[in-house]
Amino acid sequence: MKNYIVDDLSESDIGGAVEIWVDQNRRYCGNSAAFPDLWRNNTGGIVGFLQARIQRKAARALRHDHNLCGYLTYDKFPFNGEMSSFVPALAHAVVEEHKEEGYLALYRSVSQEWVDQNIFNHMWTINYNDLKLRAALYDLGFGSYLIDAFACPDDKMDCADSFVITRASESDAGALFELIEESRLYYRATPIFLNREPYQIDDVKKLIGESNVFMAWDEAWDDKKAIGFINVSVSQENNNIDMSLENHGLLDEIGAYIQPGYRGGKGLGKQLLKKAFEYCRNSGVSRVHVDFETANPFANKFWRKYFDPMLLSVRRTINKNVNSIN
Repeated sequence: MKNYIVDDLSESDIGGAVEIWVDQNRRYCGNSAAFPDLWRNNTGGIVGFLQARIQRKAARALRHDHNLCGYLTYDKFPFNGEMSSFVPALAHAVVEEHKEEGYLALYRSVSQEWVDQNIFNHMWTINYNDLKLRAALYDLGFGSYLIDAFACPDDKMDCADSFVITRASESDAGALFELIEESRLYYRATPIFLNREPYQIDDVKKLIGESNVFMAWDEAWDDKKAIGFINVSVSQENNNIDMSLENHGLLDEIGAYIQPGYRGGKGLGKQLLKKAFEYCRNSGVSRVHVDFETANPFANKFWRKYFDPMLLSVRRTINKNVNSIN
């Protein structure tokens, strides 16, 4: 194993760190027309990102033969009731020659600090196509958690309009509320096991008034039945965590949901997405972002058909009793 030195990243290292990150991003993200290239063409955002973490002593440099060959920075925050560490996509890069050993040296350094502070939940966002880093992290015990994916809203998305889809109005609040609650229970169940905050009816009315929710209906029912939704908004700023940009379409805040009986080859998901893409094109939006849990089998299969997976968030939970054993 090569000899590496891991020490504090300094202001004088920022230029070299940015060069390493840009090369890494171009290598793994440069082939996607949907992924924004602003992050590597206008690096002011990365510089500010690194400066902030250097100032709070949350940045490490990887050196070999006195040369900077990588870096890692991190944030700490509460997540699901426990203090957690998080390494975003902008927060790390290692030159290809030193990738596996270099990342291992960096993680050894910061993870010991985290565990000493009783931070046992470690999260990391990497380039989805960086298979070497993914394999190295999986060997350390990380597992896939969330994917950020991007698409250009395709005006040739051909699908039959088999279902009625309308933009939600306040009169639809009750039906949408029931679907959101149904989706919350879906996320809590196997194999996802994800807790989502419950909505109240007033929250739903506010969402309808401030966002764009498209609802699908089965009109074969006497009183027509709400069977799915998709929520699209337009971002107002650049996001250095999911790497979306101002004026990107975002499939949030409630995302998308289809009742189980209407999934699987019926075309409803595609028809809802077509409606969201139409809204984005009509609003002058050229790219759309979605994130989804890898443990969600329906979403994991569906979104990959129409979006480029670009970022992968992985997670590792350290044994909680490690600091109690002498």
